[in-house]
Amino acid sequence: MLQLFIYLYATISLCWAATVSVHWDVGYLDVSRDGYSTWRAIGVNGKLPIPPIHVTQGDTLLLHVHNSLKEPTSIHTHGMYQINTDYYDGAPMVTGCSIAPNANFTYKINTGNQKGTFWIHGHYYGHLEDGLRAPFIIHEKQPVGYDEEILFYLEDWPQQTFEDRMSENDQKKPGQLPPFYPTALINGINGNLTQPIKFVPGKKYRIRVVSMSGSFWFRFSIPGHKMHVIEADGIDASPLEVDGLDLGPGQRRSAIITAHNSCEFNYLYNVTMYANFAKSLPGLLPRHYSGSVIYNPNSPYKVPIKDQTVWSNAIDMQAQDQTPLYPASRQIVWTVKERSLGYGIPYYSFKDYVYNQTNVPTLFTALTTGKLAFNSSIYGLQSQTFVVKHGENIELLINNPGPKDHTIHLHMMDYQLVEMGPLGNSEANSRTEVKFQKSPGPYPMRLDTATLRAFSYIKIRFPVNRGFVAIAHCHLESHMEHGLRATIVAAPDLLQKHLRVPQEATELCTMQGISVSGNAAGNQGFDMTGLPPAIPV
Repeated sequence: MLQLFIYLYATISLCWAATVSVHWDVGYLDVSRDGYSTWRAIGVNGKLPIPPIHVTQGDTLLLHVHNSLKEPTSIHTHGMYQINTDYYDGAPMVTGCSIAPNANFTYKINTGNQKGTFWIHGHYYGHLEDGLRAPFIIHEKQPVGYDEEILFYLEDWPQQTFEDRMSENDQKKPGQLPPFYPTALINGINGNLTQPIKFVPGKKYRIRVVSMSGSFWFRFSIPGHKMHVIEADGIDASPLEVDGLDLGPGQRRSAIITAHNSCEFNYLYNVTMYANFAKSLPGLLPRHYSGSVIYNPNSPYKVPIKDQTVWSNAIDMQAQDQTPLYPASRQIVWTVKERSLGYGIPYYSFKDYVYNQTNVPTLFTALTTGKLAFNSSIYGLQSQTFVVKHGENIELLINNPGPKDHTIHLHMMDYQLVEMGPLGNSEANSRTEVKFQKSPGPYPMRLDTATLRAFSYIKIRFPVNRGFVAIAHCHLESHMEHGLRATIVAAPDLLQKHLRVPQEATELCTMQGISVSGNAAGNQGFDMTGLPPAIPV
């Protein structure tokens, strides 16, 4: 069912932030969500879809997780800053350890000043694609500018587990990889069965759209209605008029739609699932879904047709809080690289080596190695770690010379999207629709997940104003699990001064025999004995 959340605020205001407790028992269940295939998915409390979690700005979410799987799991709250609580970020072997089978862990998510549209998902091998994902909405204390909210959360649903798909691919040569054509789920059900929404003439609706996708992009529109985008990835935006929303894996948008003043017609909302890494086939890719927008059950439908649709693009947006462009003091350059081993899905990298887990979580290495924490070598080549210092403003230039689109997510922060464009060579110019664009105004939009199209580049900027350890990765699950990740260690001196890891977080590691101190190998100094060799790309 589409979930319509109406929040009416009376004259009584809340003086105290609340603590919201949610219990998740993560386990297997055999389910057919698309109506075609039944397989062993991962759900919560014996159910899929997992219900959205709603809190109010300033609240603290206590997410109590029990792992009933036969393998570890870990939970990431996508888009949250986790200031001085990096160990709740849920990136295994980066900010802590995963939850062992039959073990428990409570993630404490302090929303602070954050508000907007987020989501929570598994961050262990393939668990996101297997179903472990749910919207997480942080409501404003006193919302203004709209009357009601409507939430759409969109998923790509495959025909088998992520592990089975990867295992099958590993037995085949790159040119023989089987096609991957999932079904779109809209609010947890097959998009072909999508439910109607109700519009009341003259009312203003905030439409929240969450792409909880593991691989595919989505477009959302209501033809005959203009949208004004007011939020991207939890950051308020100056209203930008568009015809529809374009979202890659991990991205979220909110838009205001004003209902028509007349009940003369009903309309349709449209959802299209697409990707550039799979061959287009009629009925399979792209896939189109529609649902009803009901003004009056007895009215006929009107289906407006436009010659051209203006889709949302974050580079066109401006941050409402008017944070000016960060002046870059240091540039770091990453280039998406791809290496085939002769079989299976290729391996990827942002720099020189395929990302792989180390023997010690990177956060614990940063906390326990003193001044050596400023030396990137201490974290191991396979962690692809970049150390940045307090007070620096980083410009990260990410080049994508390959034919596949990506979305780039940085944990623990948001960043300004300041520039994008084709790579500039003749092949890029002929094979990409990306045009050179800079932020159109003085207040570039901030995101936590940006689209990086094929044969193009993006420039993003962020200030180093606190200590943290963050993983950066492509949010396409197969790309991330095949190495397209890097690590940012920010201001390790501030981390060592201000961050204290609670016992329950270190116990997640020690119960699994994982060291919580030393370099990437668990040794002192630069002794990397016992650390598996890094794979060059």
